[in-house]
Amino acid sequence: MNIFQRIQKFFDDHFSWKQLVPFMLFLLSVFLLMQTWAVWQHAIELAKRILLPFVIGFALAYIVRPIAVFFEKYNIKRAISVPITLVLFVVLIVLLFSSILPSLYTDISQLIGNSMDGIQQLYNYYKEINHNNPSPWADDIFKQVMGMLNGIVGQIPTLPAAASQFLSKIFSTITTGIFSFIIGMYFVFDYENFTGSVLRIANNISPKLGNSIIVIDHAVSRYLGTLVVIMTITCIEYSLLYLAVGHNYAFVLGVLTAFGLLIPYIGPTVVHVLGILTALTLPLPRVLILTIGLVVLSNVDGYVVSPMVYSKRDKIEPLWSLFAFFASSVLFGFVGILISMPLYFSIRALFNLRKNNWVIPEEN
Repeated sequence: MNIFQRIQKFFDDHFSWKQLVPFMLFLLSVFLLMQTWAVWQHAIELAKRILLPFVIGFALAYIVRPIAVFFEKYNIKRAISVPITLVLFVVLIVLLFSSILPSLYTDISQLIGNSMDGIQQLYNYYKEINHNNPSPWADDIFKQVMGMLNGIVGQIPTLPAAASQFLSKIFSTITTGIFSFIIGMYFVFDYENFTGSVLRIANNISPKLGNSIIVIDHAVSRYLGTLVVIMTITCIEYSLLYLAVGHNYAFVLGVLTAFGLLIPYIGPTVVHVLGILTALTLPLPRVLILTIGLVVLSNVDGYVVSPMVYSKRDKIEPLWSLFAFFASSVLFGFVGILISMPLYFSIRALFNLRKNNWVIPEEN
């Protein structure tokens, strides 16, 4: 038997028309999808624009509902607590932006200027150590970084003109926000009925689907609850540290460090580097104290605060969380960055549910 006969015998033994026809239909479907992708892409964009306020509204209701349930324990009806909570939330955002935006233009210039001064000071220290004979690669890196920062500074004066070109987008965002706010209120008032209906439909389709929704809800709820606690602690402790060394942007860096927790490991580290660079114009002892303080607080957060707040089942695995962050950011952009950790906990909860034969563990 020659080689061609062997190949023919292999295909005859391992493949049949019943196997090839579905595969050919799949390839045909992929081909048709590629040929009509422009139409599907337009339909997807329309669906995203239509569903976005409902998704944001449900996310808002998901966050606000625990507050409403808390007030209900004290016989405060949801019709009173929900509007007050949402109005206070909007007022806080308006106050925050109204206090930041007027000085934002100047603060950005000063922040970048301080970063440039800090890098220049660091480079001067490096040259002193090397007796004014820096390595060519270090000199090239310094020039490239300074050139990039100078380019950013040069673009700052054009920000007001650029902002005026995006008024239509701003109005569109405001409109979406108003609709999301209203939809979110309706979701909160009817949250139990809505989620109960979704769960009944899921159970009718498959009990596995219903159990999946339940474990995802529990996992994301636990994550958000612990995240709020850790963000509050982080904001307070880092703001006090920057304030103790006399940093001009103590509260801003504290808030940025807290929000940096949305990007595990990477977010806080970037803010720490920014804090040190903008502090290099301070006396050297203060910079050393700040650097040591950041190292100490990072270890305290990692080995004391987080284990105390996070339960054992909510422990974040570094490699998997970083993979979830990068994958989500590539697939969904900025929104992917925000949902990377909830997505990570959701997928992990589904894997654990599957290991348990699709039966919800008693701890849930």
